[in-house]
Amino acid sequence: MPILIGTDEAGYGPNLGPLVITATSWTVPDNLDPAELWSCLTDVVSNEPPNSPDLLHVGDSKQVYNSGRSIEPLERSVLAFLSLLRETPQTIDILGAEISGREFGDAYAEEPWNDGNGFAVPVAANVEQLPAMQERLRSCLEANSIRLNAVFSRVVFPVEFNRLVDEAGTKGQVLSAATLALVRRCTDAIAEPVRGTVVCDKHGGRNRYDGLIAQAFDDQFVFRTRESGPISSYRVGELQFCFRTKAEQLLPVALASMVSKYVREILMMQFNEFWQSQLPSLKPTKGYPTDAKRFWQDIAGTARDLQIEKHRLWRQR
Repeated sequence: MPILIGTDEAGYGPNLGPLVITATSWTVPDNLDPAELWSCLTDVVSNEPPNSPDLLHVGDSKQVYNSGRSIEPLERSVLAFLSLLRETPQTIDILGAEISGREFGDAYAEEPWNDGNGFAVPVAANVEQLPAMQERLRSCLEANSIRLNAVFSRVVFPVEFNRLVDEAGTKGQVLSAATLALVRRCTDAIAEPVRGTVVCDKHGGRNRYDGLIAQAFDDQFVFRTRESGPISSYRVGELQFCFRTKAEQLLPVALASMVSKYVREILMMQFNEFWQSQLPSLKPTKGYPTDAKRFWQDIAGTARDLQIEKHRLWRQR
């Protein structure tokens, strides 16, 4: 059976907090169009805000959660899918290590606001309801011969982000290289020869990806089939790559977007909690440019007193 891999990110634009990139890997029936996954899972998943508590909202993370809404729908869906692969984690540092691997732990621990116990999860979802939802989700996937193979993330904290951008020249290059490294991790996790489709959200204004694919896949020959504004597509052996706009319209990409958003949001909660413990009246931030400047002005004196240099938290691009 072919595999289907979807990738997306959260936190590409902010000056504060990490960039989080995620890939979700699925096994699907032959000849199943990626767009048909939604119709296969309508008993459990809704692409729109659901009108039933028995449905999980899965879609572009910006539609599922924003600062004016509760994080509960996002958290509930993310943890339900992740529970297909592992037990529900109790803290963000455990979750980060599970989906990102050993490299997460060292970078996480280097941030002063991550000292001590990690932020407890879930923060809003009812953990007692998760097992029943997970079982319904598992049954629906099995009934349609669909399997979630893996969810892998790459969490790039500010210090590493700045270093990688300096080395690569642009943050777009960092995003693309990290994304394709996650795709390679997904394919390496499958024992048999891999055939299937990789769908990625387009990275900024980039239209050409063949060199990046070759770099991630041991310089294998990359056959270019299309390069345009809406879609760039390639083939490496029996693996098809598609970089497209609005890729979150496909379920594997939407779930990748949601996992990335969830991990980043919890890490930002921990970041804000640390600074509010130093400055109780401080208004929290999401880290986006205009408000990030306000936030830095508010904490600059305290950061100096704590001997926390700006480059430890401020992403230059």
